Amino acid sequence: MSGTSHELRQLPGVTGKPSQQALRIVFFGMECDFSLPVLEALLRNNIHIVAVVIPSDESILPGIHLSPIILQKSPPHVARGMLPMVSTSTHSIVQLAWTHAIPVWQVRTLNDPEILNVLVAYQPDLICVACFSKLIPASILHLPPFGCINVHPSLLPDNRGPQPLFWTFYEGHKDTGITIHRLTEKLDSGPILEQEEMAVPEGISYAELELLCAQKGGQLLTRAIEALATGKNSEYPQDEEQASYHSYPVDDDYVVNANEWSARHLYNFICGVASEERPVEIVTTNHYLLATGAVSYSLEGIEADMDVIQHDSHSDGTILCRDGWLRVYCK
Repeated sequence: MSGTSHELRQLPGVTGKPSQQALRIVFFGMECDFSLPVLEALLRNNIHIVAVVIPSDESILPGIHLSPIILQKSPPHVARGMLPMVSTSTHSIVQLAWTHAIPVWQVRTLNDPEILNVLVAYQPDLICVACFSKLIPASILHLPPFGCINVHPSLLPDNRGPQPLFWTFYEGHKDTGITIHRLTEKLDSGPILEQEEMAVPEGISYAELELLCAQKGGQLLTRAIEALATGKNSEYPQDEEQASYHSYPVDDDYVVNANEWSARHLYNFICGVASEERPVEIVTTNHYLLATGAVSYSLEGIEADMDVIQHDSHSDGTILCRDGWLRVYCK
């Protein structure tokens, strides 16, 4: 089959050859800041990646038949006036895979028999997932003998769902974690193979926390793969009574009543998720502000007749919260 006969050469920068116990792994990821560090960790640790699968978000016009899966050739020649199908940035899992002579497949759907045929040809022992925007069907989940495992940035069963880090900030958690779990047909509910708690540093941004989680996730995923390969793995079911789930955040989730939030909680939420493009909307008793960032907070009382004190710069303000004051950048 086209694209399945690529010779897998020794990975540059990796010492030694894959051992006889090395599992053949297909990696599912995306062009995002979470997938890349995970794949980098696997390659550094000589994990035997035979193919990378990424989703395509291209829309298909009615009546137009396009293949559900496309092999990305390395590196493509881009004619003048044409856009490349995928990013060729060095900060890209596609470019990383090409650097290591690993074929990359771009999929529009995972429910087509052609997809399964391509995956079968690679004879994967295990599928590893680190951020993937399409639901993986049962036909693929049950394909590899060692199953499919996923990197999830929360302490499952808490905070299941597609964007757990947003809810880590929203709920004001001081700790989060990384979980390596089996993929099942129920989202984020499979048995846990590896899990480790990690602190949420005060004032950290979403991107910074995502990077920390991805780096730790790469370490734990490597450990889980090595345990599976040697038969030393252990796993345990999730406690459904402790489970929580959140979907994608909506506009209302960026609206905060300062009277109901602690100053520390609101400070970390704004540091985590606010931006010029998507500010946090802060409502007080008498005011409404769009916060693009947080400067500092204080739990010491400040005597004032107003719940918002505007500074001379006209670009920041101090807001009265439930238990203190918060200084923010305003839009």
